[in-house]
Amino acid sequence: TAVQMSSWDSLHYKAKTLEARLEKKVQSYSAIAQKINANFLCDEENPLIESDDEQAVASEIEHDLNELYDCIQHMRACGGGSLSNHQEVLIKRYYEIHFDYSTEFKNTSSTVQRKRESMELMQSSRNQQGEGPDSSMSKLLREKSSIAASMKSINDVISQAFETKNSLAGQRSSLGGSSGSLANLTA
Repeated sequence: TAVQMSSWDSLHYKAKTLEARLEKKVQSYSAIAQKINANFLCDEENPLIESDDEQAVASEIEHDLNELYDCIQHMRACGGGSLSNHQEVLIKRYYEIHFDYSTEFKNTSSTVQRKRESMELMQSSRNQQGEGPDSSMSKLLREKSSIAASMKSINDVISQAFETKNSLAGQRSSLGGSSGSLANLTA
């Protein structure tokens, strides 16, 4: 019907607009992550990045992702179960776009968080030189480092076990071949 088509068109336009906005904002957020990497060393007067700027961009992206998802759901409901093939393809495309931007945003957010934790550790180590007690962040990072070293040791032992297994399997097959040759000689 004409009302459904008009509604579909407005939802499709909204989805295109959200896609363009998300592209710009996700690129902007990635640029913030790059700045963090480029300006890793800083002092208290020149903080790494204003966390308000980063948080504002992050919340705008989250809002737009939710709005795009809602728009996709409305597009699906708009057809009332009788969507054309073209409409189905567009809906699938927007689901993929939503997934891609969500994934990129989550990856960039975790990168920003890791960089911030490293920065906090560097700041706390500079601030605590000469002081006795360690901060909880540095203790956690030492614990993380200890766990990573333990995991590496475990992986080394497992690799060594597989090498030993393969070596023993090779010895087994050569001994099996030797015992067969000896059996033929004694027969």
